[in-house]
Amino acid sequence: MKPAFLTLWALLGLSAAVAVAPEPAQPQLPALVETPSQPEPATHPTTPASVAPARLDNVSAVLSVPRTVTGKVPLTLTLKSNRAAAVKLEVPRDNEQNCATAPTVRVLRVGSREVVYPPAGQSPRLCAQDLRSDTLGAGKQVGYLRDLDLPAGEYMIEGWLTGFADGLRVKVPAQPVRVTVK
Repeated sequence: MKPAFLTLWALLGLSAAVAVAPEPAQPQLPALVETPSQPEPATHPTTPASVAPARLDNVSAVLSVPRTVTGKVPLTLTLKSNRAAAVKLEVPRDNEQNCATAPTVRVLRVGSREVVYPPAGQSPRLCAQDLRSDTLGAGKQVGYLRDLDLPAGEYMIEGWLTGFADGLRVKVPAQPVRVTVK
């Protein structure tokens, strides 16, 4: 056989082999999975803001305010423990309480129940996100102080501590107190 014929025959054989060779397999795409209607749970513990704080057992709060005041109103929230073991308290600054840590307060005008503080419609402040840390020992107490500027009038002041106790979100309310600002 002639070399040209052999070359032509080899080329035709290759082109026929290429024509009948199966196409390389396309990679299979995974089947589409429906997005779950609820997000998957986080893998680390978080405390969402929507979780209602728990009551801190065997800890009570007392809000102290002078009955009659001229000028700023001094507030003292005292927590007293009846627990067998100490508890670690962490209290954040509150964006709606002028960045105060504690006590959290609501002030109502006597007779009308109008909320005077925190002011309605005021935009929350952007506060540092630091925590005040205290240890409330067994049978011990810890105090939180702050002042309020209120116009002259008669008020009921509600106060409480909102924060974390041993990592759990808690609220410790105190009895409201009445004050006259002159």
